Amino acid sequence: MIKKTVFEDLFVLDLANNHFGDVKHAKKIIGEFGKVRKKFNIKACLKFQFRNLDTFVHKNEINNKKNKYVQRFLSTRLEFNDFKILKDFCKKNKFLTACTPFDEESIDEIEKIGFDYLKIASVSSNDWNLLERAANNNIPKIISTGGKTLKEIDKIVSFFSHKNQNFALMHCVALYPSSNSDMQLNTIKDLKERYKGINIGWSTHEEPDNLLPSTIALSLGASMFEKHVGINTSKYKLNNYSTSPIQFEKYLNNFFQTKLSLGGIQKAVDKNERKTLNLLDRGIYLRKDIKKDTFLKRDHVYFAFPKSRNQISASEISFKLDKVKLRKKINKDKPLNFKDVKIYQRSNAYRVSEFLHKVKAQLNYNKIDLGDDFDLEISHHYGLKNFEKYGCFLFNCINREYAKKIILMFPNQKHPLHKHKLKEETFQILQGKLYSELNGKKKVLHPGDTQLVKPGVWHKFSAGKDGCIFEEVSTTHYNNDSFYEDVNINSLPREKRKSFFKNWGEHEIQLNVK
Repeated sequence: MIKKTVFEDLFVLDLANNHFGDVKHAKKIIGEFGKVRKKFNIKACLKFQFRNLDTFVHKNEINNKKNKYVQRFLSTRLEFNDFKILKDFCKKNKFLTACTPFDEESIDEIEKIGFDYLKIASVSSNDWNLLERAANNNIPKIISTGGKTLKEIDKIVSFFSHKNQNFALMHCVALYPSSNSDMQLNTIKDLKERYKGINIGWSTHEEPDNLLPSTIALSLGASMFEKHVGINTSKYKLNNYSTSPIQFEKYLNNFFQTKLSLGGIQKAVDKNERKTLNLLDRGIYLRKDIKKDTFLKRDHVYFAFPKSRNQISASEISFKLDKVKLRKKINKDKPLNFKDVKIYQRSNAYRVSEFLHKVKAQLNYNKIDLGDDFDLEISHHYGLKNFEKYGCFLFNCINREYAKKIILMFPNQKHPLHKHKLKEETFQILQGKLYSELNGKKKVLHPGDTQLVKPGVWHKFSAGKDGCIFEEVSTTHYNNDSFYEDVNINSLPREKRKSFFKNWGEHEIQLNVK
């Protein structure tokens, strides 16, 4: 059974020249590429094309020798039963299968034969009669967008989204072959940002030895790759944009080397990298003789290279944020080692500084710019020590007869059960999932979802594994209008369960807890 992740890391192999109408030749192509698929253990599908040629080509055009496409379609004809044979042969070679219909009758046959994917060609991606018929099944759809404007692609995405279809888009340039200057590969990045949650691929027609476009496409986030494939024989010659098995091996070698070089989505630090940098770090030395039990100040120390094995480095202590007390007397020019000190972090300032870095990153990742001109509250119902488990960030944007806040929560963070006697509020999710409980009824809210909370209604919520950002639009906010089920929270003055930032940009912090 195909899952919703069927588009990830998928290679779509289009049998070149419509298989030349030769089942034996098509089987040979499938067999040869099956060896490559097995060698690299890739997820790949062979793609066919269906046309009901009895009706697809107008009867008055059948003998039109001037139209090369009419003659190609007719001269390479295969019957639908031939395709059933080839589809079964693909399965024996561990391929998934896809098929492109060019008329409504062909979709009937795709459904009967049971292809894994339905591919919509660029020429058909605004053919609304065909698209309406295609949307009558639940076969995952791959839609090419060659020659389509963003306005036209918007319509495609809206159509298939409203039809509740599982679909992906292929950035495509319908020039055969395509030169590097034709590629417009930045479109991949643009489509990913424009259509969140939709897989974007690269349908390619460059000359097969040109590995640069696929390298760039992968780097820009393409998750599917379509290539025309085939084999040369004395009878059938490959066109100049179709790939042979040997060329496909080179393509895949480059693909996986590129993927290895790109690494994960977020930066990871190798332990050997840290070890090397540690050898180059400066150590902390005493500027003068210092007595036992002295709290060190910045002017008591200096930094110099090299650092000895157990010495504290310049990057491990900030004399602005940390309190460092000597356990024994240390003389001038001696190294400061961990065993010689007790380090007291200024916990609240340090924690809040760390939290703010994470908040800015979460907002930046989601392209939410809140500016500087408003107040920020940190709600820490059970203290800053427990903030990552209980609490939230409240950006107070507007508070008049109407009010607006942006609420940000870290992954799995919870907000305790409470109610408001005066305020009516509506939440709308901007990023992540919000697990809401309203009057005992549980609900999961996704981006775009809203929830109304009326005065006097008990409610609580928590963020999903990716955190959550949501908008709260309400009537006027009053500082004395939050009532918690937990008497320990209720007993605290507001100033004891919140910290305030009077200016988000300048970090004017007012900390009220220890």
